[in-house]
This record gives sequence, C-alpha cells and structure tokens, in this order.
Amino acid sequence: MASTNFLGIGSGLPFDQWLADERKGITQKLNPYLQKQSSYKGQISAWGSISSALSTMKDNLGKLQDEGFNGVSVSDNKTFKATAGSGAIPNSYSIAVKKLAKAHQLGVTHNSRETPLGRNSATVKITMEGSDKPLEVKLEPADTSLNKIAEKINVQNGDVVAEVVTIDGNEHKLVLTSKKTGEAGEMSIEVTGDATVKSKLESASLEAAPQDAEITLNGKDIKRSSNTITDLITGVTLELREISEELSGGGYKEESLTITEDTSKVKTLIEEFVKNYNSYLSTVASATKYTAPDRDSNSDAIAQPDPTNGALFSDGSLRRLTSELKATVGGDYSDVDDVIKSLGSLGITVTFDGKTGDERTGTLGTLTIDNKKLDAALKDNLNAVEALFLGKEGKEGIKDRMEGIFKTYLGDKDSIQKEDGVIETTLESIREQEKRIGKQISAVERRIEETMARREKEYQRLDKVMSEMNNMSSQLMGALAGLV
Repeated sequence: MASTNFLGIGSGLPFDQWLADERKGITQKLNPYLQKQSSYKGQISAWGSISSALSTMKDNLGKLQDEGFNGVSVSDNKTFKATAGSGAIPNSYSIAVKKLAKAHQLGVTHNSRETPLGRNSATVKITMEGSDKPLEVKLEPADTSLNKIAEKINVQNGDVVAEVVTIDGNEHKLVLTSKKTGEAGEMSIEVTGDATVKSKLESASLEAAPQDAEITLNGKDIKRSSNTITDLITGVTLELREISEELSGGGYKEESLTITEDTSKVKTLIEEFVKNYNSYLSTVASATKYTAPDRDSNSDAIAQPDPTNGALFSDGSLRRLTSELKATVGGDYSDVDDVIKSLGSLGITVTFDGKTGDERTGTLGTLTIDNKKLDAALKDNLNAVEALFLGKEGKEGIKDRMEGIFKTYLGDKDSIQKEDGVIETTLESIREQEKRIGKQISAVERRIEETMARREKEYQRLDKVMSEMNNMSSQLMGALAGLV
C-alpha cells in the first residue's frame, strides 16, 4: 500500500521506498502458506479430473451392458419405420399397411367467435370410448362463446384439444380433436344447463371419424389404435407412415422388415472403453509427474521442488486405484469363458511407449487394438466377448470387477443410504485444510497490514521531527548569518 501522507517531504528521506522494501520483505512470510494453498487447490483439481475420468469409464461400461450386446440393425422401409431396441432378435417379417390410425374430430359452427352461445351456466362432459374418466368443463354464461369454450377445454390439458377456425367472415367453427387416435379415442359430448349450448355441442358435426390402424404381419391381420406400435415384435417399435400400395388382384403390397445382428455398436463402445482407460492413465500421469529437484552448486542451498510436479505425485490412494484398475484390465477371466479369456484374446494389448514384449519401456501401459482380431472375435465369438465384459452365470467379468473399484472410489449415490467413496472423502479433508490455510493467510495478511501501518506512523513521526529540526536549523543559521 503506497503512502498518501507525502512522507519525506519535510526530511527529504526516501521513507516511501523504505516502506515498500519492508513490505516486500515482510510479505515473504506469506509464501509457505500460499504454497500450501496452491498445493491444496492443485490436489482438488487433480482429484476432480481423476473422478471425471472414472465416471466416464463407468458410464461407458453401463452403455456396453445396456446397448452394446443388444446391437441389431433394421431395414429401411417406405410405409413404416422400424426402430430396434433392447431385446430385439434377428429375424425377418412381411408387413403391409392397410389403414392408418386417425383421430376423432367434431365441429360446432356459429356466426361469431366471441358472442356467447347461451345465457345460462352449462357443464360440458366429453367422454372417450377407451377411458372411464371424462373431461368436464364448467361454463359461466360469458364463457359459452366458441373461443371461451376452446380455452376452457385446453386449460384442462386432457385428452381433447380444441381450436376455432374461421371458414369465412360470418362462419366460424369450434373443432374438437381427440388426442387418442383410433376407435379408443371416439368422443361423445353431454351438456347440462343452457339449452342452446346443449343443442349446439351435442349435435356437433363429424369432421373425421376415428379409425384404428390395420396392418398385416406375415399375412395375419393386426389392429392397433395408434400408428406407433410397440407391442407387436419384441424390442421393435413400428411407426406407420403411409398406406401400402394396393395390388391389382386385391390386397396390399408387402415390405420385408429385416432385423440383422449388428456388432458395430459394441465395437464402438469397446473402442471407447480403450480410449477412456488410456485417457485415465494420461490424467494419472499428469497428476503424478515427478522431477527430482535441481540442486544449486552451493551444497548448503535447500533444493526446491520442481514446479511442474503433479499435485498427486506421492498420493498412495491414487497409486492403489491405478494398480487395481490395471490388474482388472489386464486380468485373466478364463473361469468365465475358455475361448476369450482376456482382452488380449480380442486383440487389445498393453503397450509401453507403443511397444510390447521385450521391446517395451516406460510405465504408462496404455491399451492398443488390433482391429482385425477384434472384428474376428466379435463375428465368431460374440457371446464369449459379452461374457468377458459382463460376466456369465454368476462369474465376474471386467465390468463386475470394475464396478467394485468404482464403488470404492466414487461411492454409491444410488443406494438408499448414499455412500461417499475414497475420492470424495479425500476431497472433503483437502477442502477443510484449504479452508484452514485460507484463514491463516487472512490472519497473516492482517498482521502484515497492522505492522506496515505502525511503521508508516513511525516514519511519519520521524519525518515530522526531522522536518522541525531542519526548520530550527534553518532559523538558527539565518539568525547567525544576521549577526555577522
């Protein structure tokens, strides 16, 4: 903090510079605390990166279980779209679309959108064929216009949507549309109260009749109320697009729905697993980097740590975590399957600096993929590959063993009694230490400011005394000069 008291004006001495030099010297007391604070921040950041890398691996293995080994592809068709999900089995079907499901629509015409239809209160009840809970709307006299009736129906957010369209300047129509397609969405209207409202709504014109979807599956007639069919072929969703072409001899042109096994998804997820594992190792390498300190030529000098050292270079928990992961990834799983016993059986090998066997050097131990070998394993032994990753008949695969590691270090947030893992427990301890060192830094800074304030006042007093002495000296010299 620079002086604002014009120190040194009276004495001519460089008090401001002296204060700056003293501040520079006294603030050195902060360095050990600041170094500790920086160390704690570095550890928190590093553990955050480690946790994120582990979570990414966990998510990838979850997808491998949920999606990877259920991989199938479906043919592209004109009259329907098929989407395959979990449980879909390779097969072939012949399908024709005879009818598309349609929603029921009713219309009520009036010469005004705003003018009320009735003069009394009314209650409108709209019942669906496939529902035992009708939509009920209570109308005050002012609410019986087409616009207000539509507004009151829509605010219910039920199975009916209403809108008012203008046919021409003197003709407007309230259109009620069932949100449910098919015969299950057929509406009936019942009105109590105002006679005019009752007459108008209960005699609504038919705008569109409800219609079920009709298809043939391998020659068998099928009816559904919706154009989206999920309960016909296991694991497959059909979205009907258009009616099939009618044949001149009768009937409809069929299309083939072909479901074939597809290993591209599982291969992509295995490649992601390798990528994520290698990324974790890279993160660990950065967090544990260590360079021996540079020693000064003066043997009495204290060796300073290299500033590029990783924040966790001596952390035992991280060493154990990495050791456990490496043992799991490089482990033998012959008890699960006697054909695919390890990742090496898939063409996924551990390399050191890009080399294997006797040529290998270094300690990182990343994974590399032999694509030809992996493709062959997926083609010829898909079930064995699945067993390697996901286990079989109660015997643990890679995912099972890694789940134990994830639970230990990441905790279990899905359990009823949520459990913190090693990483979160460690972070809580580091955050507490960082909080304490922050308080210590604040205390030291406060003492420094108090010391500097005292020193400034001392210099001010000294400056004043010396200024007065200089003035007295000047006066004395002047008086002596007058005597000469």
